[in-house]
Amino acid sequence: MSAAQPETFSPRNLVVLGGLLAIALFLGEIVVGTQHDDDVIADVSDTMEDIAMRLKPVVTLDDIRNPTTVQGDSGGDMTVASAADDNASKTPDQLYQGACLACHTTGAAGAPKIGDAAAWSERLGKGVDGLTTSAIAGIGAMPARGGSQYDDEQIRAVVEYILDNSK
Repeated sequence: MSAAQPETFSPRNLVVLGGLLAIALFLGEIVVGTQHDDDVIADVSDTMEDIAMRLKPVVTLDDIRNPTTVQGDSGGDMTVASAADDNASKTPDQLYQGACLACHTTGAAGAPKIGDAAAWSERLGKGVDGLTTSAIAGIGAMPARGGSQYDDEQIRAVVEYILDNSK
């Protein structure tokens, strides 16, 4: 080592480093020590039922699929709306926009694009009933019902809508 090169672990550097470490530990104990107030510490005597009640979800998918009357926070009863009820009044275009648009507009995962007459004419050999059955069951990368909660009539309406707009 040359005389001009400073030593990294010289005794003076180690003393400064040790002093900074001691100050950091001292400040850490002061900050952490003030946070151990008895009021802040959680009561560990909660029962399993108390813990399960706090972890219980407010609304589940079953509540949405099967609407029931539930007790609201303000004490009044409220009805949980069903997704099927929301879809009942939608037009085929709105249903398409809600579940089919992402794949059938872009052609994602090999989905035939709306407006592509050639792609749909190949599939039209199955007929509207066959295409509707495929859409309900799922085909290729498409999940059953296109990942929606549409009923059979709504799926058929969307299939007809896509075919009408792909001529």
